[in-house]
Amino acid sequence: MMKNKSIIVGLIGVLLVCLITTGCLFRKPLDKDEFKSHFEDLNYSVIEGDNARYEAETYYIARKEDVPFEVEYYNFKNETDAKKAYQDYKTNITDFITAKADNNETTGNSFAKIVTKSENEYIVISRVKNTVIFILGTPKNSEEIDEILKDIKY
Repeated sequence: MMKNKSIIVGLIGVLLVCLITTGCLFRKPLDKDEFKSHFEDLNYSVIEGDNARYEAETYYIARKEDVPFEVEYYNFKNETDAKKAYQDYKTNITDFITAKADNNETTGNSFAKIVTKSENEYIVISRVKNTVIFILGTPKNSEEIDEILKDIKY
């Protein structure tokens, strides 16, 4: 009887560790107001884009004069639309790169992230639930991009 309880406790512990390390318990998408507010606090100008690659409820572009990349934010009606956009970006990544590139993808139930590194580009596509963030940067800006994404948990 005691042995069964310890096995169950062990399984629950393993499950919790898996959920915590993959972020499933704590990943919460930024809503449009949180995105806008966060980037404006970082002195980015946030505009509503009119040339969205995908049809979304919200499409924002955050840009800063002294930063050579933009942060594109899509908020979709549902998670299925966000998954389709993420997959399309991933499938067409070659549209954005000019040299041989390495891809590193991490996925979970409610999120997916691909980082593409080449000699000239540093591209991040990150989906959390019904939102997608796309950044086309350069290797020189990779640390800054990573820090921005870490701050917003993407």
